[in-house]
Amino acid sequence: MPEKDRHRANWLLAAMPAAELARLMPHMEIVPLRPRTILADAGARLRYAYFPHVGVICLMAALHHGVTQTATIGAEGFVGFTALLGGTTSSQRVLVQVGGSASRLQIAPLLDMMHRNPAVRRLLLGYVRFFLVQVLQSVACNGLHSVRQRCARWLLMAHDRAGTDTFGLTHQFLADALGIQRPSVTLVARSLQHGGLIRYSRGAVTIADRDGLEDAACECYAIVRGALDDILTRPARTRHTRRRG
Repeated sequence: MPEKDRHRANWLLAAMPAAELARLMPHMEIVPLRPRTILADAGARLRYAYFPHVGVICLMAALHHGVTQTATIGAEGFVGFTALLGGTTSSQRVLVQVGGSASRLQIAPLLDMMHRNPAVRRLLLGYVRFFLVQVLQSVACNGLHSVRQRCARWLLMAHDRAGTDTFGLTHQFLADALGIQRPSVTLVARSLQHGGLIRYSRGAVTIADRDGLEDAACECYAIVRGALDDILTRPARTRHTRRRG
């Protein structure tokens, strides 16, 4: 597969004007995303933007009593957008949860392209708008919905980005992601597994019943997916179509 087509596995790069993508390619390389790899730590200087092709990257806030997830990023977006808003350092830890690959782009050429090209600027800032919707909805979700609903929502989001029905996930990481204790995750995961919605074995989860998992999740998942449809153009092959009975 030509390298430019591999870059276009990311939705933003796929939507970028061909001429502008060609200008960025000398500054891009395709890199693996290995689970548990820290791409940037809080306070580190922003040197690269990562545009995932497949996989899940999590933004983690470090607190005195541990870490908690604030957002997930997959092929719909990119990591490093705070540089577009004038930031020079990472405000959070950037951690790979589900492995895959990404296009890594130097920050300076990306900023130059955004400043010179209105179409690229609209595209990238459109993703920033979606990211804010995702984060704000997560805040509301954490305060209003049950652990089971939130867990189902998180699993759906990971499934959307993983590119496979089975992906690595430990109970401890899911506890960190949801900001709860590990025993609570174990109970919820057991409930979802007994309901036939997921299968869990040796640090890997399999989505067994996608429709059932959507029914188990709160409305926040559908709201965020709708915002993604409204703000960004998604390749049709990435959509999950629910069966109608």
